[in-house]
Amino acid sequence: MQKSVSAVLALVILSVAVALAACGAVPMSREEALPKLRAAIEKNLSSPEEAAENSRLLEEILDDNVLNEMFRHEVEEAIGRGDPCSRHPRCAENGFESNDWFYHVGQQGEGRTGAVPILIVGFDTSGRVVRTWNLRTH
Repeated sequence: MQKSVSAVLALVILSVAVALAACGAVPMSREEALPKLRAAIEKNLSSPEEAAENSRLLEEILDDNVLNEMFRHEVEEAIGRGDPCSRHPRCAENGFESNDWFYHVGQQGEGRTGAVPILIVGFDTSGRVVRTWNLRTH
């Protein structure tokens, strides 16, 4: 009887591990994600593949809700101050306020043209992140 309980338990543990692996990796922590995002924002992109890498990273970070509930000053410390949304029509098109922040996630490298991922961060009146939006390039 004990062998069958152990076998069932092992099967359950294996099933859970397989299910977790199928769903994707463990969500990124802020400590891991924010330095990666800052580096991606500052990176000079030399190819569409690099833009796609930044886009996938940004999507993963937003899917993991890394920025949610952070205060404006925390976002600025972690990834830098974004451009005011008042300068970017994409913000208004997506319902963001003029004082929300807009980021290009990567900089056009010399001689490179093409889309660059975009991040928009929306804050509530207390300065907390309440929503985000991204333009995917992958």
